[in-house]
Amino acid sequence: MLIEELSASINTLPDIGYKRIAELRQMGIDSIRSLLMHIPRDYIDLSKHLSLAEAHMGRFANTICVIKAKDYIGQGRKKILRIFVDDDTENAVLVCFGRNFLDKAFDIGDKVFVNGFFEYKYGRLQSTSFSIEKYTDKSDSYGKIIPVYSVKGKISQKLMRKLIKEAIKRYLPMLDEPLPDKLIADNNLMPIREAVQEIHFPTSIDNIKKAKRRFAYQELFALQLMLMRNSIKRKKSYQSYAVFDTELRDKIEKSIGFALTVDQKKVLEEIFKDTINPIPMARLLQGDVGSGKTLVALLASVPYIEAGFQVAMMVPTELLALQHAENAANLLGKYGIRIGLLTGSQKTASRKTLLAAISSCEVDLIIGTHSLFGNDVRYKNLRLIIIDEQHKFGVAQRAKLLEKASNPDILLMSATPIPRTMALTLYGDMDISTIKTMPPGRKPVITRLAVHGKEEKIYAWVENELKKGNKAYFVYPMIEDKDETELKSAEKMYEELKKRYKNYKVALLHSKTAEEQKKAIIQGFSHGDISVLVATSVIEVGVNVPNATCMVIEHAERFGLATLHQLRGRVGRSDKQAYTFLLYSSNLTEDAKARLMTLRNNTDGFLIAEEDLKIRGPGDILEGTVQAGKLRLLFSNPIEDKALLEKTHSDAARLLKADIALLRPEHTYLNRLINIVSGDIAI
Repeated sequence: MLIEELSASINTLPDIGYKRIAELRQMGIDSIRSLLMHIPRDYIDLSKHLSLAEAHMGRFANTICVIKAKDYIGQGRKKILRIFVDDDTENAVLVCFGRNFLDKAFDIGDKVFVNGFFEYKYGRLQSTSFSIEKYTDKSDSYGKIIPVYSVKGKISQKLMRKLIKEAIKRYLPMLDEPLPDKLIADNNLMPIREAVQEIHFPTSIDNIKKAKRRFAYQELFALQLMLMRNSIKRKKSYQSYAVFDTELRDKIEKSIGFALTVDQKKVLEEIFKDTINPIPMARLLQGDVGSGKTLVALLASVPYIEAGFQVAMMVPTELLALQHAENAANLLGKYGIRIGLLTGSQKTASRKTLLAAISSCEVDLIIGTHSLFGNDVRYKNLRLIIIDEQHKFGVAQRAKLLEKASNPDILLMSATPIPRTMALTLYGDMDISTIKTMPPGRKPVITRLAVHGKEEKIYAWVENELKKGNKAYFVYPMIEDKDETELKSAEKMYEELKKRYKNYKVALLHSKTAEEQKKAIIQGFSHGDISVLVATSVIEVGVNVPNATCMVIEHAERFGLATLHQLRGRVGRSDKQAYTFLLYSSNLTEDAKARLMTLRNNTDGFLIAEEDLKIRGPGDILEGTVQAGKLRLLFSNPIEDKALLEKTHSDAARLLKADIALLRPEHTYLNRLINIVSGDIAI
């Protein structure tokens, strides 16, 4: 049995009642598997004897003492017990704040284990932070390394240790080793049973490191193996034969009026090689905000359309769908390419007409939101699926759209750049294209920080930009005021900014704005007389206004680094100098300071992505990328474990080359492990 298969309930353990079970379930522990995978957050090293004489100012002692005396200081209910101890090197007093019950637990003359932090105070060595237990031949703590767990409610450290110790006693002998012996030997890995024992009740600090490395290796290796098998399986499927060429694509490219960047041209050729390959394409196109990914995707779709196929482009918001549809119409419409916009807010009659046109292949390029995979949507000849801002979609949503075609080509796009090691972790079964160079003429956005209270200087700066005929965004973390917070809201600031910029038209946009009104506001801001757009982060994607040169983000510390970078990307989309102002509260956390300083000092989205991961750790990797329970790495960190990640990648490739179906006897449990991982993590 694998540890992943230990589904037995925790109520199979002795001395655990319904209340404790309920409390453990609140901690996410409901099975033996989840109990054993509740890894210690820290350890207390009591393996070494440290005498009282060694416990100088603020130092730790772990020793065996004799109780010499006891007394109380203070009077009545406020009196405090003191226990005087001696270990033959020094004497000390244990000050028992809130622990007068220890008076009955210990007698003068008792031999005891004592550990804690000591300091000289009032002329003697003493401690208020200590543990004490009666001396026995087998102590629960002395001479050992003690695990410290994350706990909640009335679940104590003592209870957690007891439950895990019992679970190990009962179930550890049942565990089978999923990794082949050769893999364990070649990588000097700790066997699984030993790793489980040592991660919870280690015999040395070095063994904690070895156990963690074992689990980290298995975690990454299983993920790499699963991704590679998915890739191999995909590459064994084939599409129907078709003739593709680039004649129309090249013609449209020449009509744009400017030259594509080197990266854009390179990516277009990479995609076209996939297009003419009978093996279905699976490619991730990543590029910084404003790098021209959408243009590449539209051009890449032309050979499919020219060959008689349909292309579907799915985006997360109606605003972005509308923007892409407009761009596609301007770029492709004059060449006879038929474009359809399918969203959830469409009226029944127009939707019915569009669906009929899609099903009869009278529409070539269908751009829309989640509506693209609705039950009533039937495609005639869908060959290419493009998913923009792909991390905004869950696994199941992407799968539903893929079911609309037979072995389609897939192009995922992301403006959240992914570091190489992270991409290897998440997209090991996909080819990756990257656009790093920005369109010519673009100037880096100048980012400035200001503490709240200095808004007027920024507002005046914005007014000077408005006088030049430019436009500005103001972004807030919430739509409306709430009594329990001092945060500014979009609705309140909309009223104030209307007064502040009374000579200019100001509009308000947020998630509760009706779709038709959203479209009208965006049209007015993009091409009309709206000069100031007050919004929430709803404008993070899908708004492209070249003459918007100012972005003011208030309470910037409330936004994640990736969101801040995306918001900043709404400006600087022309040859004009653009500015982003980050207004922040004076009481910043260290993480918030790090985020804002990273954004101020950098405009490279790839570097920002790296820094973001360093600040917040991998955790739920790129939240939203994996939405089938999310990919949570408990032991490995792709940023810190680059070497281990690359080693598991090469090991997985070598193993699959020798036994692609994992049918060899030594791969039996590994095959079971991969099937479990595939069920838990679908990318």
